[in-house]
Amino acid sequence: MKSLRVIMIAVLVSILGINVATARHHGEGGMRDWVTRDGLMHLISAQRGILQNIAKEGSAEDAAEFIRAANALSALLGTIPSAFEKNSRPDITRAKPEIWSDWDNFVAVANAQSIVAASIATTAMTQGLDAAKAKVGELDCGSCHTPYRN
Repeated sequence: MKSLRVIMIAVLVSILGINVATARHHGEGGMRDWVTRDGLMHLISAQRGILQNIAKEGSAEDAAEFIRAANALSALLGTIPSAFEKNSRPDITRAKPEIWSDWDNFVAVANAQSIVAASIATTAMTQGLDAAKAKVGELDCGSCHTPYRN
């Protein structure tokens, strides 16, 4: 079951990456951009959920899945700025205009969360799963959603 979930997530990440890299028309601000952003947020949520579940109920056998999810989350969080595109004002969005008026801070918050996720993976690899589980609470979706999402 875990391998099926990993394959499904890999396929979704691939589709999202292809959409961001090739299908978007920069500054279009339409349905395609909204679908890209919404898909990215769902993928982020899924990886964070895996980390939270393992942190709550996981055992040593879950260490590889935990590390994979933390690394995937870090990579996904790192794509947030490219999915929102500086100076675009989309007509279909749940994002607040503050993303674009406070762009540098928006990027800094996304990058900071990406670093947190990477550090969780590193901690799991170097100090063990139990030490990394304690760091999952450092992930803070509200650091972006509170100022930048309706």
